[in-house]
Amino acid sequence: MIRHWLRHLLQASPSPSTTAASAAPSPTAPGALTPTGPGDTYVLPRTRQEQNRLDLQHFALRQFLGSHFLAPVRDPRAILDVGTGSGIWLREAARCWPQARLIALDKDLSLLRTPLPPNCQPVQADLLSGLPFPDASFDYIHQRLLVAAIPLTAWPGVLSDLLRVTAPGGWLEFVEATGQVFHEGPHQARVRAWFETLAARRGLHLTAPLQIPDWLRSLGLHPTVRAYETPLFGKAYGAPLFRRDLLASLQSVAPILASVNQVPLSLVEETLRALPAEWERQRTCCGLLTVWGCKP
Repeated sequence: MIRHWLRHLLQASPSPSTTAASAAPSPTAPGALTPTGPGDTYVLPRTRQEQNRLDLQHFALRQFLGSHFLAPVRDPRAILDVGTGSGIWLREAARCWPQARLIALDKDLSLLRTPLPPNCQPVQADLLSGLPFPDASFDYIHQRLLVAAIPLTAWPGVLSDLLRVTAPGGWLEFVEATGQVFHEGPHQARVRAWFETLAARRGLHLTAPLQIPDWLRSLGLHPTVRAYETPLFGKAYGAPLFRRDLLASLQSVAPILASVNQVPLSLVEETLRALPAEWERQRTCCGLLTVWGCKP
């Protein structure tokens, strides 16, 4: 089943030679679900291609980390998936813990694939405005790759609120990109600078997740922290899937990168097409951080 779904995603995902223009349909195009508004901190479009990219990303992380459940959780009664996206992690958790009640939380549920398993419930709410749950509601809270949705100044408050709704003895778990690039070539450096400019316009800071361990310690947790370098070269450790994931996300925002940085779209597209070969030559990797901790 997993192999069949992965083949479907690879066929649906843009290849490295796909142009940025073809990878980013307008809000009125058939591939569009809902547009990203100017007040939305999430920089990626909500399209069917983004839906497929998130699912592909899920399998890339599984190949690299070996599991999607890193914290030593046992028999949770209630699970919260923060920023659920397509809901693929939630579905896997529902199979693992069929006795649990699971909540799919997102500000915009248009990417969520339905129908959900019977023990899952979607909740539309803005994480940045406070979680709509009582104290100590969940035994396991999972949050993954929301650095492109949480402004730097909002992180401490978000973490405090997540801890509030965690039950004593419950677990908080984070998987985040750190904004770090290792063995970076000139094309990658240019793209990173472009994306950082776009992120800064929305109050985002791509290295903010590096502070998660210290923020959690200030809240009284003793987190387990693991730092990784995810490869964008070669064929091992999920690298082909990570390449497709990153290229698809960059292609989807290419017109915005061009506009915000006041450069020709053709230059952005040309730079993106050059990335895969440069990643191979430079043996480029990106930073990834996993953090989990138990509430006292």
